[in-house]
Amino acid sequence: MPVMNERGLFFRWAILPGNARETWGRDLLDGLPAVLGDRGFRWVQGVKTPPYRVRGGRVVETGWRGWMGRVRNWIETRFSVMVRSLGLHRIEARSYWGLVARVNLILLVHNLIRSRVLLRMAGVEL
Repeated sequence: MPVMNERGLFFRWAILPGNARETWGRDLLDGLPAVLGDRGFRWVQGVKTPPYRVRGGRVVETGWRGWMGRVRNWIETRFSVMVRSLGLHRIEARSYWGLVARVNLILLVHNLIRSRVLLRMAGVEL
């Protein structure tokens, strides 16, 4: 479960089991001014989610705006590109701590690429 800031950098994350409820990761969201999530986060206080339907077809409004969907889609796309380009889908770790180290390394590489630190170190101007 990654948390990305407004500059597109990952700054918090946690490994949760595949069957985890989103409420298990609520500690990652403490102290953040705004959090956009999918409908699974509707049970976590402080997370903006798209409107959803309850039994009977009634739509529950959540304060979601159109631009929020575009931002969330950009975040999902960024994460998908990172997974494919940095090999996150094939970690091949032999232990839990190996997995943690590999994920840390991948997120570090993503943040270095995204922040353009490596380009500045190489003297390349954009």
